[in-house]
Amino acid sequence: MEPPVSKHLLILTLSATALVAGCAAKPSEPIPPPGPLQTKSFARQWATSLQSGAENPVTAVHVSDQFVFAYRQDGSANVMDRATGRLLHIDYPRGGTTRIHPPVILGKDRIVYPTTTFLEVFDFDGHYIPHATKPSDEIDKPFSQEFRYAIRSDVVGVGKLVFFGADFPGSGRVVEVDMTRPYVPDIWTLVEPGAGVSAAPALSKDVVYVASEDGNVAAVSIESRAPLWSLPNGVFGTHGGVEGNLTQDETGLYVASTDTKLYYLAKASGKIKWQYFASVPLREGPVVTKDMVYQIVPGVGLAAIDKTPSAEELASSYDRKPAWIDYSAVQFLSEDGKYIYVRSNDNHIVALDKKTGQVRFASRRNDLAVFATNAKGDGVIYASTPGSRIMAIRPILEPGEVGELVMAPATPESLASAR
Repeated sequence: MEPPVSKHLLILTLSATALVAGCAAKPSEPIPPPGPLQTKSFARQWATSLQSGAENPVTAVHVSDQFVFAYRQDGSANVMDRATGRLLHIDYPRGGTTRIHPPVILGKDRIVYPTTTFLEVFDFDGHYIPHATKPSDEIDKPFSQEFRYAIRSDVVGVGKLVFFGADFPGSGRVVEVDMTRPYVPDIWTLVEPGAGVSAAPALSKDVVYVASEDGNVAAVSIESRAPLWSLPNGVFGTHGGVEGNLTQDETGLYVASTDTKLYYLAKASGKIKWQYFASVPLREGPVVTKDMVYQIVPGVGLAAIDKTPSAEELASSYDRKPAWIDYSAVQFLSEDGKYIYVRSNDNHIVALDKKTGQVRFASRRNDLAVFATNAKGDGVIYASTPGSRIMAIRPILEPGEVGELVMAPATPESLASAR
């Protein structure tokens, strides 16, 4: 049985049949005339109301360089243009009603949706790319794959290759898959006996960095699977498990462990460059930006660590202290040159000074349901209402800007509660 084909949005005209089928967004709500906006407030950059609204709620929002993806309860992925919010197409990957990991962009025209036992591939126009079955099928670009095991972690990829943690009988494994191979697409698997692999790997050139729930972290050659660190058994060992996704930058690898530490390891050697003691088990990986590292500490808040340590820290030890901790934050949303924007524990959007962590302004509105994490540095916040209206929200930082106010500035009382 062929999997369902992506349902397309008719850009120029919307027929009655398409509306009944739920293939398009609802007509845009009337936009009031733009007016002057207060500084330290939030304006709507764009908004797209998805068909069926609250009957089919949004379960997750993800952002790539080009797209915004809204996952919904029916297992669909609604793909919007990031700049304008225009709904481009709706994809229905197999297994999506059970689980969909964040999408992976491969090459210049492929979207991969990792679900339960499937890697479902669509092109940028919303056409489903089925698994190759005959010689005439195109096999030089990624196509959909089905596996005999469950995909456990989020997926990372480059070119035609993807990497992820998977559940095998008696062990977890890291798997490398060639998305253009019609037969036996697994190139290799790395066994972690008795331990799951729930952390997404990290990629850097010809190296993949992997971690398991027994605390082992390794650097492995993509081509040969050979370990690259000259450490005992070729691995760096934490004293807990690694559950949060790995993150890397130009020189190091970030590993959050349930042993309560965030480690920054040298990519070439696996040796500790610095570590942060959080005092409680860390179960999410950090968000890494150009100059900061943001770590959610369960039950505590958001710790902000400056990538450039002070001279005192460099001279004393590799133990790092955060520049500040915001005790109300539960999710990093975005940042710009001056502020970091977070979701507070009472669901407000709060702007924090990047240097001090002090609250500078906050939204009065707190009825948005689902937020994306946007680490692009442009300050834009992406969220969904309970009625499946996807919004791009921009902070107003300079006087004289015009637009539609979407989230009223905070009152003194709400600022006090945000602290």
